[in-house]
Amino acid sequence: MWVSPQAAHQRLVDLTHHTAIPAYLDHVNRSTFAAASHVFIGEVPVQGHKRNQQWRFVDREVQKAAKRLAELGVDTGDLVDAGLDCGERRSWRSRVASWVDQAILVHGPDDRTLPEGFTGQRLPEEFVRRTIASTRPLSLLTWSGQVWLIPRGYAALLDRAAQAEADLSAQAAVCGGCGTHAQTEQWRSSSASGFVVLCPSCAAKTARPYTGHLRGRRYTKAFAKQSRADAFLCQMCPEPRRALYWDHCHSHGLFRGPLCVTCNNAEGGPGFLNRTGSVGHLLQCTQCFAQRTLPPQHHADVVRHLFDFTPHTTCTHERSWTWSRVQDDGSVLIQFQCYQHEPALQWSVTAPAEEVRLLVSRFVDDAISLEPGQDGERVGSK
Repeated sequence: MWVSPQAAHQRLVDLTHHTAIPAYLDHVNRSTFAAASHVFIGEVPVQGHKRNQQWRFVDREVQKAAKRLAELGVDTGDLVDAGLDCGERRSWRSRVASWVDQAILVHGPDDRTLPEGFTGQRLPEEFVRRTIASTRPLSLLTWSGQVWLIPRGYAALLDRAAQAEADLSAQAAVCGGCGTHAQTEQWRSSSASGFVVLCPSCAAKTARPYTGHLRGRRYTKAFAKQSRADAFLCQMCPEPRRALYWDHCHSHGLFRGPLCVTCNNAEGGPGFLNRTGSVGHLLQCTQCFAQRTLPPQHHADVVRHLFDFTPHTTCTHERSWTWSRVQDDGSVLIQFQCYQHEPALQWSVTAPAEEVRLLVSRFVDDAISLEPGQDGERVGSK
């Protein structure tokens, strides 16, 4: 039976809440699966399956992992040095050490001195709830007065989970087409059923370049489902990589082209205009091209590049940007800060809506004259 991550979490809590090492899946979300197609429950990897664009688990696999964890029989009184000062980067020990340091720095005593017998459960809940292998290590820590102690069996479990994850990652880092060991994480792509690893050569064999046949057409979800984007290569990746989504302009409702998950997510965030081919991709919307404009969420980046900001009258230091935001009237508000003042000097500048429009139009004209399109012609020339 398929279960959602939320249902799997409740199942896991019900089966392990009475044990020495309770387990949780409330940390699982889409970003979890962006890093791996599985989660660890203790030392057991549980595969995530993508169905209708939603991630699911097999209920019996969750129960099996929970049962194995419950039968582990850890003696919470048999404590050993957790070794949080081992210095091994990206290990579970270094992660736990950083959480403890942050928790004490933010919420601990002023002198950061903990009493002997202090337990990790007394640290702030936001830190205690953090998980490794679907368990909460901070809740099982005890301060000896000199080092953090942890149940011996639990430390061994986390070591086994770390080794199993490393082995699984090594197996997954192989091209599913030719068996070549992956040279970059960019070979790993999301698909309609989960993740695939394809080298550029194999990706080019399983999908074809997009030639702009949907340019100018109105995007509809029904049509996007009928015409699968994963039959095409991502329009923005420098090396062949299979797409997953049909990207479209939300301002005009027109198709732009197929993108992989990474490029599709980047398009919705700040800094996208710094990517090679970004403007050319946005201008595959024929209305944006005709109107010499870009979607509003990118206007703040244009203003940051082109607007002539007047320095603050009392500050001669280099300006530090803190954030920028497009206002409802089309203007762009930019917040500045300079930490070389006591207290820090803050001020804001607003680029008027009409000037923003002119800057965006100028930016697009410059891009059209300089940036070739995906097919080697000038941007938007078709």
